Amino acid sequence: MKGVRAAIRYAKALQQLAQEQNLLDTVIVDIKLIQNTIAENKELALMLQSPLIKADKKSSILTAIFNNKITEQSLQFIQLVVAHKRESMLSVICEEFIKIYNTINNIARVTVTTPTALTDAARAELVNKIKADYSLSALELVETIDASLIGGIVLRMGDNQLDASIRRQLNDIKQELVQA
Repeated sequence: MKGVRAAIRYAKALQQLAQEQNLLDTVIVDIKLIQNTIAENKELALMLQSPLIKADKKSSILTAIFNNKITEQSLQFIQLVVAHKRESMLSVICEEFIKIYNTINNIARVTVTTPTALTDAARAELVNKIKADYSLSALELVETIDASLIGGIVLRMGDNQLDASIRRQLNDIKQELVQA
């Protein structure tokens, strides 16, 4: 993705500033709000990407949206990003900041795909098992449903994937039969 290295630098700078001011837990809430707002509003995302809209106009729009909803430090950070003409990367910066925060606080983001929705008991058991196995303090569980799995579960944590689905097992059997 274009500009990821720059986004990482901005995210690290914000993380260091937030830690110095003991605002890391407050800033993460702000960053998640900013990221969700951009993701949910296509017009806002397009405005941030547009080279036709001037930086001061973008800054005033972002200030109007987030004023009194996020801390002053986070608002100043947004204005700094816009001033340096990096507003098109704001969502990526937020994503990188969340990754840094999760690493610092030993939090993992796990995507679980199942053919049907997990029950509360199954979800709690899964979360406790993953937290224990990987010595995590917390877990962000993202659930998706894919009926084509037939049964089983697919877990993705970072670059690792565990595919214990019936679909994969059937595909493995099919490959063995084709090669035999």
